[in-house]
Amino acid sequence: MLYTIVPSETIFEDEDEQKPRKHRTLVMNGVQLVVEEADDDQYQVVQLISSNPHDFLDEQYQPGKMIRVGPLLNS
Repeated sequence: MLYTIVPSETIFEDEDEQKPRKHRTLVMNGVQLVVEEADDDQYQVVQLISSNPHDFLDEQYQPGKMIRVGPLLNS
C-alpha cells in the first residue's frame, strides 16, 4: 500500500508510454514557474514556486495554463 500525494498514473506509468519531458524553470513577472515545452514558443505551467499566497490565486500561473514565451527560453 502506498501513502503518497503522487497520482497513481504517475507511479504506475507504462514504460512504453513514457516520453521525455522538457521541464524548464523561468521567472515571469517576478514569479518562478516550472514549465513543460508544448510547442516551439508555447509552454504549459507545471508548477508555481512562490511564498506569496496571492500568486496562487492569479489565473495566469495556474498549472495547466498555456503561456507563450518567445526567445527567453532558447538558452
